[in-house]
Amino acid sequence: METIGKSVLEQDIFFVSKVFDEKFKWVLITAGIHAREHLSCDFACEILQKLKSQTNLKYNVAVIPLVNPDGADIAIHGVSKFNKSTTDNLLKINNNNSDFSLFKANANGVDLNNNFDANWKNKFTKNFAPSSQGFYGFLPMSEPETQALANFTKSKDVFLTLNYHLKGEEIYFDFFQNEKHYKRDQKIAKTFAKSTGYTIKSTQKTSSGGFKDWCVAKLGIPSLTIELGNDKFSHPFPKSELKNIMTKHENIFDDIAKSLEIFEEYKKTD
Repeated sequence: METIGKSVLEQDIFFVSKVFDEKFKWVLITAGIHAREHLSCDFACEILQKLKSQTNLKYNVAVIPLVNPDGADIAIHGVSKFNKSTTDNLLKINNNNSDFSLFKANANGVDLNNNFDANWKNKFTKNFAPSSQGFYGFLPMSEPETQALANFTKSKDVFLTLNYHLKGEEIYFDFFQNEKHYKRDQKIAKTFAKSTGYTIKSTQKTSSGGFKDWCVAKLGIPSLTIELGNDKFSHPFPKSELKNIMTKHENIFDDIAKSLEIFEEYKKTD
C-alpha cells in the first residue's frame, strides 16, 4: 500500500497494487470519487480480498479504493471535527445544511468527476460556484485529487480503468472515440455487461470532465464507469446490499483478462 498524493485536507490517497510481472500492462480500479458513494470503497476493498487469491494473472492490478477521502469523511461524519474556518466554509458550500450525507464533492466543493481536462468547458450542470455536487471547478485539473489520479494513471502502462460509482447498474464507455476504439471499448463494455447483467448506456452527450472521459480522450485507453447497485435504493446506499453487488462481479478478473485480449487484438492494427 502506497499513496498517489494528498487531498485538499492533506489526507493520503492510498493505492494497493499487485505485480505479477513488471512487463505486464496494468488495470486500474478506482472507487469513491463521489463522497456519498462510499459503499463503492467497500466494494473495492472486497475486490482486494479476492485479489489475494489470484496467482497467475497476465496483468498487474492497482486499486485506489478512495479517491476522495475528505469527501467521504464529510459525508459519513459531518464537519464537527474540523476547525471553525473549514466548518463554516463547508456549511456554506452545503447551503448551510448540517446534513452532509448526500455530499458528493471534495473539501473545496468541486465535483472531482467533472474536473478532468476532457471537454471540460462543455458544462452540463448549472453549478458555477463551489457546491455539494456538480461544480466543475474554476479550472480543469484544479484539484489535488484530480491531479494525483491523472499523474498516477500516466505513470503506469494502463490498458483499462474500471471506475466504480453508485447507483443504477449501468456501464458507460463512450466519449467521442474514433470508430476503431469505439468498437474496441464497446466490446469490452459488453464483456462486463454480460457478466454483471448491467445495462450499457451512452453518456457522451451528457458527460464532460469525467475521469473516464479523460482516459478515453487523452490517453486513448478503454475506461468504464460502472454504476453499482439497484437504483431502487436511495443514498446513502445500504451496506446490506454489498453482498448482492459482489455476486454480480464474481468474474471480474476473468472479465479483465478478456478485456486485455480485446485490447491486444485491436492494438495489432494500430
